[in-house]
Amino acid sequence: MKFVVEELAIWIKPEQRQIKESNWFDSSVLNLSWVPAMQRRRMTSFIKMALFSAHQVSTRGNYVNLPSVFSSRHGDFHKTSNLLIDVVNDQPLSPTGFGLSVHNAASGLFGIIQGNTSATNAIAAGAESFIYALVDGFVRLADNDQQHMLIVHTDETLPDIYAQYADEQQIAHSIGLIIRAPQKGEPHFSLNKVFNTGMEKSDLPMSIQCAKALYERSNILLVHNTLEHDWQLTYHA
Repeated sequence: MKFVVEELAIWIKPEQRQIKESNWFDSSVLNLSWVPAMQRRRMTSFIKMALFSAHQVSTRGNYVNLPSVFSSRHGDFHKTSNLLIDVVNDQPLSPTGFGLSVHNAASGLFGIIQGNTSATNAIAAGAESFIYALVDGFVRLADNDQQHMLIVHTDETLPDIYAQYADEQQIAHSIGLIIRAPQKGEPHFSLNKVFNTGMEKSDLPMSIQCAKALYERSNILLVHNTLEHDWQLTYHA
């Protein structure tokens, strides 16, 4: 698959010291002043991260009614965890809390607030969630004759009760990008699944590995502790 990245925004929570200071990501305060105050007050940090990145890239150009893909490995798991605790304690569940815990809540809220009526998908594919968001976006560009695709990936740190099951570094982050198909001879990225590379595995989220390479326009073999295959991201200048 081949694609051009027109816009890219990478946000990492300032407290996440696993990532060294650098200019390839943003750790500023999340600014959601464009969201009505009534809706903003009900949002979790997960939703705020997703909407922040989506808004950053979608407002930089003359994009109208962008189709989108929102991905996350765990979704808004802090909210889900609290709901599960309420179930265990035989407490009534909040309808609002449940509605905001589902995997497509962020994409739905973004569409409502922006008045965006284009189709959106929510992707959860384990350690490869961001990779398959790119794949889904590419396929929809090819099949539906879309000009641009908004892709947003967001992950929070796991709740403490689930931390023992983590198989990668816990880094709260959000990535927004807009991709399109390349024109003939235009610089672009390609992404391919590869096997038996012998590359040492990593516990850094693949989304962060990939985002850094997209920012730097570099080649990288994307690896993960849990996978028997890898992904080759190549920049063709």
